[in-house]
Amino acid sequence: MTLSPELHAALAELASRGRILVASDFDGALAPLVLDPMDSRPIEGGMESLTALSTAPGTTVALVSGRALGPLRELSGAREPLLLIGSHGAEDSRLPDGLALDERQRVLLATLEEETRRLAEDHPGIRVEDKPAARVIHTRGLPPEVGSAALEAATALGKRHTDLVVTPGKEVVELAVAHVGKGVALLALADDLGVDAIFYAGDDVTDEHAFEALAHDPDQERAARRVTVRVGDGPTAAQHRVADEPGLLEVLQTLEALRTSR
Repeated sequence: MTLSPELHAALAELASRGRILVASDFDGALAPLVLDPMDSRPIEGGMESLTALSTAPGTTVALVSGRALGPLRELSGAREPLLLIGSHGAEDSRLPDGLALDERQRVLLATLEEETRRLAEDHPGIRVEDKPAARVIHTRGLPPEVGSAALEAATALGKRHTDLVVTPGKEVVELAVAHVGKGVALLALADDLGVDAIFYAGDDVTDEHAFEALAHDPDQERAARRVTVRVGDGPTAAQHRVADEPGLLEVLQTLEALRTSR
């Protein structure tokens, strides 16, 4: 696989900047999608490339995921100085407590726990993932008609509780009592770090929201320097596209070589 001239040029321009943020989704970008989310593992060379990038001067590297921080750290094998942004931006590895819920959110989470348990009884075969601030309904591997019915029921549950944030994805629906959004989290991190440019790659609906947020960055000069990459097919707001996880690995290795040789 060879990168397009446009993407290579964009990476070279990004690598020339003084201080940059390099961020990527995990599942579907660095790790192939699998039936059981806890079986997910990063593609060989992916985390190694990110770790190498994180040691380059003026370079901060982050994994930005819908997963909670604990599983994200465990499955990715990420270690400092890599940053982890979990639960769609609601958790941040830089914070000592990761995430704090108020009393209203704790009560809502208890209600959500009870209702998703009933949902699992009504739709055998679905998997309910527990997160510190959410419950996630997974239907990957189920027959389409069974999965669709379960996802519709999960979405309806979210609509009954207007304080919940409902986030659909690929054969998944997340119901969260606290939600920031990947785009908001990326821009906040960029502001905290004072970076000149941002790279972000991802494959899912929540990543599309991030691509759009980065395109409308209030810092217009930084927005003009962004590099966004969609992994896989489907409509996208990203500037560039690669076919799969090995394609993203080539992007990261190219950026690593460009950044470390400047």
